[in-house]
Amino acid sequence: MTGEVNTSPEQASYRCEALAEGLVCETGETARYVLGTFWTISPVLALRWLGGQALWIVDRLDLVDHLAELRAWYEDRESQRTAHAHIKGGAPLLVVVPDEDCTYTLSVRSVAQDPPSAPPGARDGAGAGLLVPGAVHP
Repeated sequence: MTGEVNTSPEQASYRCEALAEGLVCETGETARYVLGTFWTISPVLALRWLGGQALWIVDRLDLVDHLAELRAWYEDRESQRTAHAHIKGGAPLLVVVPDEDCTYTLSVRSVAQDPPSAPPGARDGAGAGLLVPGAVHP
């Protein structure tokens, strides 16, 4: 028996991240903070975690403009089915929410989609992922 449990070569794995990026006071430098990460083999659990992080962020910050949009996206069954099919197919999902001083990025990506040289949380090129309608995207 090997040390690997509940894994198979064809089974997908998903890395989820919640990041905050903004200027450091009086330095002019930008800093990136990891607010949370989550690994799962389930696209359903990946989306559930992503939605929970989105709601956690907007509930604690005064992101009134994006709160309704993110809630609507998370609660819309058709949007969730589309996002599920998208990430299950191996494509990344990005949710980018700007704030006054900071930008929050929530992402789900297949581990197989991350190039070995890319650091966790590296941004894809334009058009690489499914972006949440209503949110601002880089």
